[in-house]
Amino acid sequence: MTEKKTKLRATSQARRKDLVQIAHHLIAKKGLEGFRTRDVADAAGIDTGTLHYHFPSKEALVQAVVEHQVTEFRAIRPEPSAPPENALEELRNEIFDLVPRVRESPEQLLVMLDLKVRASRDPAVAEILGRAEQEWINLLTGIINRGIAQGVFRADIRPEIEAILLRAQLIGLSTVGLTAPKQAEAVAAALFAQVRAWLSKSQS
Repeated sequence: MTEKKTKLRATSQARRKDLVQIAHHLIAKKGLEGFRTRDVADAAGIDTGTLHYHFPSKEALVQAVVEHQVTEFRAIRPEPSAPPENALEELRNEIFDLVPRVRESPEQLLVMLDLKVRASRDPAVAEILGRAEQEWINLLTGIINRGIAQGVFRADIRPEIEAILLRAQLIGLSTVGLTAPKQAEAVAAALFAQVRAWLSKSQS
């Protein structure tokens, strides 16, 4: 690849990233119902033809926003001061890490909640969001499987089912962090106590 082509490609990738960030902000502000690609183009100072060169459809732009969400979710994940001792500690980190994430990046949750509502009546959005949700379920399932192998969690639990239930509870915790931030730490502690009692082997 020539130097000129390399620069053009880098410029194109930077423009795509800017457009995705603008779209993400507009969805958080207006919701998907009020989201228009024309607004993205206007905010970026380009015409709709240029926007469609980078994203040929509204669905393609929304998919890029979801992928941006997943990437950002990983990027702001705090690094633990020490590796978790076991799978129970890993789950504790998953629960308590949500509190600062929502506080520092509320737009992420606003966009995700809006996508979730839209997915109930929009198969295209449901498919896009489903891939991101399945990745989260797979992460939680892996932690639970490690806990079973470590002898920390009960052997009779169903890892993927428990992961789906836990994901739902984590989404609820995220909502608390958004709507009642002063209660988020206490709710996170209560959720961890519940998860520990739910998954762990009896200590008796």
